[in-house]
Amino acid sequence: MNYVALYRKYRPQTFDDVIGQDHIVKTLRNQILRDKVSHAYLFTGTRGTGKTSTAKIFARAVNCPDAKEHNGNPCCECRVCRDAGNLDVIEMDAASNNGVDYARDIREKVQYPPVNGRYKVYIIDEVHMLSQGAFNALLKTLEEPPVHALFILCTTEVHKIPATILSRCMRFDFRLVPTAKLAEHIAGIYDKENKKYDKEAVLAIAQAGEGSVRDSVSIADRCLSVTDGKLTYAEVLSVLGVSSKNNIANLADAVLQNRTGDILTEINKIVNDGKDVARLSKDLSQYFRDLLVVKECANANAILALPESVYATLFESADKVSVKKLLFALDVLVGLDNTLKYALSPRMTFEAAALKIGSGTGEVDTDGLDKRLTRLEQLPQNISAENQSVYVVDKTNAKSVWRGVKLSLEGKNQPLLSGVWKDVDVSFDQGEFVVKCSKGSYLVINMQYKQDLEKEIAKFCDNKVTFKLVDTITESELDRQLQSLGTNVQFEK
Repeated sequence: MNYVALYRKYRPQTFDDVIGQDHIVKTLRNQILRDKVSHAYLFTGTRGTGKTSTAKIFARAVNCPDAKEHNGNPCCECRVCRDAGNLDVIEMDAASNNGVDYARDIREKVQYPPVNGRYKVYIIDEVHMLSQGAFNALLKTLEEPPVHALFILCTTEVHKIPATILSRCMRFDFRLVPTAKLAEHIAGIYDKENKKYDKEAVLAIAQAGEGSVRDSVSIADRCLSVTDGKLTYAEVLSVLGVSSKNNIANLADAVLQNRTGDILTEINKIVNDGKDVARLSKDLSQYFRDLLVVKECANANAILALPESVYATLFESADKVSVKKLLFALDVLVGLDNTLKYALSPRMTFEAAALKIGSGTGEVDTDGLDKRLTRLEQLPQNISAENQSVYVVDKTNAKSVWRGVKLSLEGKNQPLLSGVWKDVDVSFDQGEFVVKCSKGSYLVINMQYKQDLEKEIAKFCDNKVTFKLVDTITESELDRQLQSLGTNVQFEK
């Protein structure tokens, strides 16, 4: 006989088998017991939380003649429950059948009454994949269905479903299943499979499932054949591809103590063992999160569910690090996931992040912040005109005056001035402040900035301002260029 995957072998057959969704199961049971079944349901939630399984159970239960005697569950013994090819339950995968023709086919065939049961049930999985045309074709049927029709729409992305469809369905949100319930479920499966296990190993599998029953059972299936003896915590970590807790602890210790050489050495050791950098980043962030839990929570080990030896190492390390440092480390690593996906060198990116955490404190650099604020406060645009002279070292020095003018103009929306500075020379000549310009700078200044510059220069010295052209150019050529620029500005040549 071919091997059957555990998630298929132990798929829920009744409402009693569904775990972690009591709020939904109770409502569906009561509707069956009270004959108040609606015509359309929407089951939404993350993958592996029981949406499709619950839909199949509900489809059998509404047609089972003995459901009320079994507290709303299908009896699993009558013809309706046992018929593998039940013509009254039609399952569709909208991911592959998403065109308008399939929706029209439903609309035409839904008029025919059920063969064996009371309801003709349509289960449409991944319904968000239907095209807009298909949704439009389905809308009228949902709005005015035959009395014998029942629709169950399942989706992981409810936000993609049109509001017109949502408003015609009774919505149920499937939650992630708590780790403790997942661990209990996996332990029950292992007991039925006569598989011995450590408690910590089962908890590690449940944590890796991240609230998904199917993911957790699939991981349990992979771990089933790791050893003929008792399944250990270390073996589960090996199956998951998670770095050894000792290796992660050594790397974390090097990071927290800012031992640069050890950081790079530990990363090199782990990567050379074949560990993926993205996985390593996740493992390190998980370790820092565990440290934070140990440091801040009185019932830390009840939350983490770790072996005593691992917890003892965490407890010892947590006493040596501040909360702010851990929060800083988590902030850096959590933002690293997307970066690693597109990085040219994921390893170098991760190494840089680890070194950044090591050299950072998580504290605000108050001294550096004070210095930066002081510099900002001293910028010319933040100082009154009468105090602008603090920027002039020597009023009799033309270059010093010009430096003050440039500082005063920084930050203003005058982009062409940045190209003017390099072609300008300044000097004092018989009581005048002379600005000598190249041809291009001369044109720019006289057309746009002459008055602005004169005002700025006046803040730093009382001399008359004269702009002089130092390029070799004839007056007629200069006039022609000005006329081509469309200006009527007159200035001394």
